Amino acid sequence: MNEKYTLQFPFTSAAGERIDVLPLRRLKVKDMRTARRASDKPEEWDEPLMAAMTGLVAEDLAEMDLLDYQALQKRFQAMLSMATEPAATVAGNGAAGEVVSLSAQ
Repeated sequence: MNEKYTLQFPFTSAAGERIDVLPLRRLKVKDMRTARRASDKPEEWDEPLMAAMTGLVAEDLAEMDLLDYQALQKRFQAMLSMATEPAATVAGNGAAGEVVSLSAQ
């Protein structure tokens, strides 16, 4: 994965660097280990894993505009679901199928 994400709302990092574009990389086992060491709660793993995916430190990630953060969060979650869901599930667009009435008899 050699993607880049162009921020809709660029910001300045704690180090004074203007951030317009973020490189995105696939996560590794060591990234998950680091997140697990930081917290026993899976709901708290997103931020350190997203920081690893983007190369940002947690402080800079916290300064990102919420719209950009949510867009990156969707990419992060899609990347995780692609690795864990069956291919048929990933290929779908999430639309519900036709509703069929069944007799109670």
